[in-house]
Amino acid sequence: MNEPAVHPRWPMVTAADNPHPAVAEMADVTGSAGVGGSALKLAIVGPSHPGKGAVAAHTKALAHHLAEAGHDVTLVSWSHPFPQKRSPEARAVPGAPDIPAFHRTVRALSWARPDTWVRTGRRLRGFDAVIVVQATPIEVPAHLAMLRAAGAGAGTAHPSGSGPPRSIVIAHNVLPQQSRLGDSALVRSLFERVDAVMVHSHEQARRARDLHAVRVSVANPAEAGPVRHQQQVQTPDLSSPWAHYVGAMEALASPHWRAAEQDRPESSLMPSPMPSLRTRLAAPVRRMRQRRGPTLSLTRVDLPEWVRSSDVLGDGADADDARAWARAFGLPRCADPVAAWSALGALAAIVRLSDDGHRSAVILDGSGVHSPLARWARAIGFAPVELVFPDTVSSSSALDVDTASLDVITRLHPNGCDSEDVDEVLSEASLALRSGGLISLTLPLGPATADGSVGPADVRALLARAHALGFVLVGDLDGDITTLMRAASEGSQGSDAAYALVRLTFRRL
Repeated sequence: MNEPAVHPRWPMVTAADNPHPAVAEMADVTGSAGVGGSALKLAIVGPSHPGKGAVAAHTKALAHHLAEAGHDVTLVSWSHPFPQKRSPEARAVPGAPDIPAFHRTVRALSWARPDTWVRTGRRLRGFDAVIVVQATPIEVPAHLAMLRAAGAGAGTAHPSGSGPPRSIVIAHNVLPQQSRLGDSALVRSLFERVDAVMVHSHEQARRARDLHAVRVSVANPAEAGPVRHQQQVQTPDLSSPWAHYVGAMEALASPHWRAAEQDRPESSLMPSPMPSLRTRLAAPVRRMRQRRGPTLSLTRVDLPEWVRSSDVLGDGADADDARAWARAFGLPRCADPVAAWSALGALAAIVRLSDDGHRSAVILDGSGVHSPLARWARAIGFAPVELVFPDTVSSSSALDVDTASLDVITRLHPNGCDSEDVDEVLSEASLALRSGGLISLTLPLGPATADGSVGPADVRALLARAHALGFVLVGDLDGDITTLMRAASEGSQGSDAAYALVRLTFRRL
């Protein structure tokens, strides 16, 4: 059965240059990384024929979701797949979802034509990252030949984003359940030559590290729902389970991540390079160099669904619930329930979207000494830097870090933003955050007569300005958040004070 997909073609490829028809077809792909405002230019190499099981379904679903997130995605697949008995496309799984064909699918690879492996790899040299879907060891020689032709390999990508693409392997199974002689050696040779490996369970992560994977990330696609047609999606839902998977993939694909960081011993996994702060640190830099003591294990699955990255606090009972949950989990005490509510949502965003499994995200917390965010982040294994702003100095003037050097910035109650400084904070964050980085901030909701407050219409205008700076909201402004803001404003009695608090978390594209 043939897939009803359009097969775009690579630039500057002619039939004379590539005698294989599937390769010769790839001559017209438009292709700078900036097409349509995309953040990254990504190639996914894997099976895509319909009705061929979970691996092909996952490959197409990932292509759809990465494209919906704003990336320039090409799905590179097989015109002539692997021998039928061992092919990952041949292992159909009853009940596997029938994912719609991805619109930019190129069938350039053939098991019977090794020259297509090399030619395809050469066409991938202009991409930011090559994501290889690995299902069986028999595919390894083709993948290695293609990656070598693309110039991709462990440590070859430059943090500036120039040079060869980053190489990422999605390992559905690190090794087959019934391994054959030589399977381990084949998979090891692949893992040793790529920048990162994505697996779907902690047990698979252990096996990948045993086979010398340089960087391993764990995300579970089983938690993600089915892909939706792109026409139905105006803005990606960055709070969905698929967004967590896409976020982890974006982190691995970003040129600013250095593969060598994950080879360090646990005791030395400190954020590097250190941000060049001026002198306004609440905690001295030596705190980041202290040996970490026992930490709490907080993962995505531990966080309750009601803890959202972007939300509205209009009822004090919600703040009490947040503080009670944090205390019951074992996080350090917090006297202020509003500060606990503010920090818990930001912490959830960090764990869900910015954690590579080794707590190496560089976090700058400007929420003030009475915010629990830094203490809670430290309790679960991060090493945040706390920044105190003198009364006479604005936050942006106090912040002096290298461009694209931070993973997370927080400005939360009690030292959150207000209507006067929020634009300045976002502007500075757009320079300081890496691609995929997060900024989480709180704003008082209130009438125009309340000093520093914003209203629902102001929040919508802020979202538009943030988008112009390269940020997208993590959450659903058109759904619950708008409803909660409207309900809080309707229940307000005063005219000179804030009636609610809104927490907004943005992701840097």
